[in-house]
Amino acid sequence: MIASSSAIGAVRRPFKLWTTSRADSLLLALVLLTLLAGIWLGHPFWHDDSLGVPITLDRIAWLTVLLGTVFITVRRGVTFTRIARGDLFLAVLVAYLGALAVMQFSSEHTGAAARWVFYYFMPASLYFALRQIHLSSSAERGILLVLGCVGVCLSLTGLFEVFGLRSLIYPAYIMDRSVSGEFLGRARGPLLNPIINGFIMIVAWAAWVFLGRSAPRRWWPGLVLVHGIMAVGVISTLTRSVWLAAGLAGLFLGYHLVPGGYRRAWLATAGFGLIVMALVVKGFFWEMKRDQGLSPAEAARSAQLRPILALVAWEMAKDHPFFGVGLGQYDRAKTKYLANPLASYPVHWAKPYTQHNVFLSILVETGAIGLMVFLFLLAAWTRDMCSAVSQGNLVFPLMAIVAIVAYVTNGLFHDVSIIPQMHTVLFVTLGLAESSADSR
Repeated sequence: MIASSSAIGAVRRPFKLWTTSRADSLLLALVLLTLLAGIWLGHPFWHDDSLGVPITLDRIAWLTVLLGTVFITVRRGVTFTRIARGDLFLAVLVAYLGALAVMQFSSEHTGAAARWVFYYFMPASLYFALRQIHLSSSAERGILLVLGCVGVCLSLTGLFEVFGLRSLIYPAYIMDRSVSGEFLGRARGPLLNPIINGFIMIVAWAAWVFLGRSAPRRWWPGLVLVHGIMAVGVISTLTRSVWLAAGLAGLFLGYHLVPGGYRRAWLATAGFGLIVMALVVKGFFWEMKRDQGLSPAEAARSAQLRPILALVAWEMAKDHPFFGVGLGQYDRAKTKYLANPLASYPVHWAKPYTQHNVFLSILVETGAIGLMVFLFLLAAWTRDMCSAVSQGNLVFPLMAIVAIVAYVTNGLFHDVSIIPQMHTVLFVTLGLAESSADSR
């Protein structure tokens, strides 16, 4: 009997090892693979429309994440050590937006369903997959290194793009006007948008900050070079909101990482530096020539558009206060408001543009209910991360707060919810932070 029990235990031990560390490693690898494929090998790189829905490499990788999550959940059950506030609000948000998409669905109008699946459900599923994972210290270092290397590659690619060094740029479509001429020359990167490119670089820059804290001195010259590359990459986006987000993220990180006795001095010095820089470059800041096909005057007008877009959004929200005009329906619904001859502002300026504020966009499309849940989600995540930081868990929680700061800062000037991979990067970063907090 004793021999039989020992034999059964010997058989179970390898299986137990597989269902913990190896299963976690595999699922983590699949999530990171999906993230990297979405950044570098997304829709512009390759897609197949033969099935009626665009099939891309990152979506194929995502299916393996779903299968892996289901397999692990069936084998060992749900492994959350706690249900975080962010978990609940994210589940509510995805369910609410899914219900809106179902109510709007028809064979002629599939935009709402596509928006929900690829911009909310897919990122949320990656988040909950990561919540199943126990992160070891070595896994955390590996993740930081992967994210950091992605940031360096994006920064160098952006720099090559600005200087027109086509032979050094991959994927080559980044420089192809036939794919898209918008944002060309502004470090738009493989996602063809300097806002998401800058957002990823800011998160990756934070990863390098944490990698550098534990690096031996012989690595310091290389780290200084890396930080220089990251700074140049962020600057190369020529996007004011990205610059502001990077400055605020740096201010926040510095406050938490410098010794306690120097924090006030850091805030005063860094804040004064940001103010002086803003005053010195004020004229250039608003009227700089950014896009190759955009004049300085047109660049200045882009800032004047935002109040007009805000007024249009407010009129739309007053007519649809609770449930909004429908997920992904802003451009269709705005037409009637742009034809108002009694408006006291030039509404025709807003005709070619989508909304330039993520919170107004969510308010218009999903109503006050959707905006309230979304704001509660961001607040819950921020509170969870601050709680983890107060308990001494600095790395991923601080990086997650950096991501939230960068998301909100950019979101005040752009509808970041419709930018591909924005929610994926944000949700993955928060999923890693929540799992890191649970693993302590």
